Amino acid sequence: MISVVVPTLDCAGSVGAAIRSAPPGAEVVVVDGGSRDDTADEAARAGARVEIGPRGRALQLNAGARAARGDILVFLHADCRLPPAAAGQVTNILARPGVAGGWFPQRVEGGGALLRFGARGANRRARWLDLPYGDQAIFTTRSAFEEAGGFPEEPILEDAGLARRLRRLGRLEPAAAAVTTGTEHWQRLGAVPTAVLDYLTLGAWLAGVPPEWIARVYFPLQRGSRERTPRGQDDGV
Repeated sequence: MISVVVPTLDCAGSVGAAIRSAPPGAEVVVVDGGSRDDTADEAARAGARVEIGPRGRALQLNAGARAARGDILVFLHADCRLPPAAAGQVTNILARPGVAGGWFPQRVEGGGALLRFGARGANRRARWLDLPYGDQAIFTTRSAFEEAGGFPEEPILEDAGLARRLRRLGRLEPAAAAVTTGTEHWQRLGAVPTAVLDYLTLGAWLAGVPPEWIARVYFPLQRGSRERTPRGQDDGV
């Protein structure tokens, strides 16, 4: 069985569409970090099993994986939607010898040329560096996830951290179909400043700068000094 794990915080407007994009027959586990809006109710109405977890995206994702019953885990941001062919592509990729996990290319919904260019850059980064982000719907088997140690419980780039852990076990392969994501992350600062900030952040992480230090700089710049949340629409790293 496929389990789709969705971390949420104050994303009532998007979580229903994310849940409804899950493959037929898949289990959807939403782990809410204490939303002040109707996120949990919207998730339940859309058919998800809602768990309340500690706030923090890595913590919520790991909690969702523990609560899930499937032997295949797909990690989906609340502002993203899986393609209709997701189930077949996930199972086919994970059945290949030497594969530890995979991800979906990203397509930005309703964006102009700059956002389309940004999505292409994100897909190239995932291919060239073998480091997909969470808004590319990383998937793996439960056994590989547990062997890898799950998401590193760090304040930023936990998705790249999981990808790095999975790569020690095998290859990560992209699906053919794209996951659709919203534009909020790109629109807050603008497409070009957001891309520059994201790549500088990744460069610092690859250079070994502690994630806690990176988070102290990244989130005040990216979100106007607001507290970090696990919302898929709020951050791209």
